[in-house]
Amino acid sequence: MCSTEPQLDAIVIGGGPAGLAAAMALGRACRTVAVFDSQEYRNENASLMHNVLGHDGQKPELYRAGVVRDMMDKYDTITFVDTEVIDVKHIADGRRAFFRVKNRTGELWYGLKLILASGSKDILPDIDGYKDLWGRGIVHCLFCDGYESRRGHVGVYGLNAASELDPVLMAFSLAGDGLTIYTEGMVLGSNESMQKALDVAVSRGARLDGRQIKAFSRNSDGPGVRVHFQEGKDHLVGMIMSFPKNEPRAASLIQSLGLETGPDGYVVPKTVMGATSLHGCFVAGDTSTAHKIVHVAQASGVGATKELARDDAAEIIEKAKEGQQKL
Repeated sequence: MCSTEPQLDAIVIGGGPAGLAAAMALGRACRTVAVFDSQEYRNENASLMHNVLGHDGQKPELYRAGVVRDMMDKYDTITFVDTEVIDVKHIADGRRAFFRVKNRTGELWYGLKLILASGSKDILPDIDGYKDLWGRGIVHCLFCDGYESRRGHVGVYGLNAASELDPVLMAFSLAGDGLTIYTEGMVLGSNESMQKALDVAVSRGARLDGRQIKAFSRNSDGPGVRVHFQEGKDHLVGMIMSFPKNEPRAASLIQSLGLETGPDGYVVPKTVMGATSLHGCFVAGDTSTAHKIVHVAQASGVGATKELARDDAAEIIEKAKEGQQKL
């Protein structure tokens, strides 16, 4: 687009469940909206998606493609742009503030409102085999991936906080022949909460293995993951539970907009529905919540559009008060 006047009612950055849900809600409200999709997704390494009503066991890429196709067939106000947004500016020097987004080739788009639904990305540990098995044997969510590996031995790698004990305890109902937590010689020191968490796991029946892990690999003789240690025999498990850190995928955009963030870099929403510290900018999905699952992302995407509509109404009322527009 060459004009500097806003040509879209809303810009949505992110083509995952949150962004798609926001776009559909806007389309049904007959708003012009463009969805910018970088084609990078947190679950791109997962073979199948689970625990999603009507889509259990479906490939994630087929789910996304089906949703996009459905919206393109029904809503002529929705446009999909498969490109990565590298810059966002909030322009407030005219009659009405708006947003400008730019991709790597310098193309520009302008919209009155902005919904950030750009998701998150995991910071995977630098250990041989981990990346290849992430989402395909090494999992972080039992609701998403645990059922298919039930009845096997469960391994836990990288237990870093007492809060991570909850899914570990839940894994006992899936484990057929036990659960092992790989501590790699963890020194707890004064971390009493972590010591208590391990004590609870052990009392429940977990085993602790303090050996240093050298690598992970697929089991060549069938399903499961093989754990290779610096010393001693390998260990075969049905799956590995792991909880790597993650960060916002669009951290640079969040920073450039000056949005309020928490210590982990994620946007702090100012309302339940996703308003941010910047007027006209809303947040949805993994960008603003610790509950990084499809259902929550979809709900927050719709919620952001509700907040957007409320914001529009407030602007109309304000202009009416100023005598610039009749109700």
